[in-house]
Amino acid sequence: MERDGMYSGELLQIYNGTGAAIKYHGQTYPSGTYVPLGRFTQYKVGFKKLWSSDTGRSMTGENKGTLIGIFPKLEIKLGTMSEGDMSAIINLTAQASTDVRYYDGGTKSVVTASFYFGDVDTELKRKSSMSYKEISFSIVANKKRAV
Repeated sequence: MERDGMYSGELLQIYNGTGAAIKYHGQTYPSGTYVPLGRFTQYKVGFKKLWSSDTGRSMTGENKGTLIGIFPKLEIKLGTMSEGDMSAIINLTAQASTDVRYYDGGTKSVVTASFYFGDVDTELKRKSSMSYKEISFSIVANKKRAV
């Protein structure tokens, strides 16, 4: 089933702006194309509020302030993978920022926006075969979410 150019199961696609082809799950994705991620063990979309410095509680206890915006934050964990697939994900998430397509439950649609990557953590499963148990990373929107 396709929805806005994204097949079910492909909840997340990261633009390959690395300048080199990326090989992931047996497919080669040239620079300038989207790489669909799979094998999620966690796909969590948070809507993080960013408040200005004038925010806080008054002496009466009333909360006041200016909401700058709501910024989507994706927390991703991908399950067991080979050393080659792990390398591909590490290279994709090393980009300073890039476009990401993701499913937004609030709008019930696929959204494309500019994101940056937080820390990336990997966990080795077997040293002998260099297979990995998991990789986890966060992706944070560069601009506030359109409502």
